[in-house]
Amino acid sequence: LRKIARQNGTPKAGLDVELFPGTKQVLEQIRTDRENGGEWSNVRLAVASRTKSVDWAHNLLDQFGIRDLFHHVEIFPGDKQKHFRNLQEASGIPYEKMLFFDDARDGRYGNCVPVSQLGVLAAHTPGGIYTEAVFHTAIEKYKEWDGQAGTIIEHDGTVTKLPADEDGPASNERVTGKVVKFFEDRGFGFIRYGKRGTKDLFVHVRNCKGNVDFLEVGDEISFLVGTDRKTGKMMAMDVERAG
Repeated sequence: LRKIARQNGTPKAGLDVELFPGTKQVLEQIRTDRENGGEWSNVRLAVASRTKSVDWAHNLLDQFGIRDLFHHVEIFPGDKQKHFRNLQEASGIPYEKMLFFDDARDGRYGNCVPVSQLGVLAAHTPGGIYTEAVFHTAIEKYKEWDGQAGTIIEHDGTVTKLPADEDGPASNERVTGKVVKFFEDRGFGFIRYGKRGTKDLFVHVRNCKGNVDFLEVGDEISFLVGTDRKTGKMMAMDVERAG
């Protein structure tokens, strides 16, 4: 894609850019359902993207032949919450009636956390909607959802509810906490930090700094909140003893 950009070209759908298999299958099912007057006829779909390649994104929607499936399209770099404020205003649909899929959960470039804090149910899909199961699992969780803001469907189908008064630390902000569980033989445990109700955070000794090669329950530690690249879940990074 960088080569295409340097040549002022446009990527070709199906050659330079592909839809995830699950995404393609789901969109085809929705199209067929709508043509037959099914339940998806009453559901609005939207695109919300922070890409800087705005023209490319619009062009690819046309090349893939899927633009007509979407009632609203918000494509511009910046704040994902701005996308959703625009969508809410344009559609009149309350946030608690929306379901959002995104591969970036939290941190500087995260989208699931800030959008969920608006009241939207966010589904974290670090591998994209690669299979139909990813999509349908989120739909089932949406049906069960109580409407609480700050709710995220994790990549493994579990549901996390962020405390209403807890925005979470910035990705470069050190925080302190206490080790509440540690399995020495396996080298990992959990940290309690933040305000009451904050979910205990996973920690592994491989993310400890300097001479910290083991942890014990009760240890006060300082760390950054990051994301595990394999699981997509939050974990403690750059860990050191507090004080």
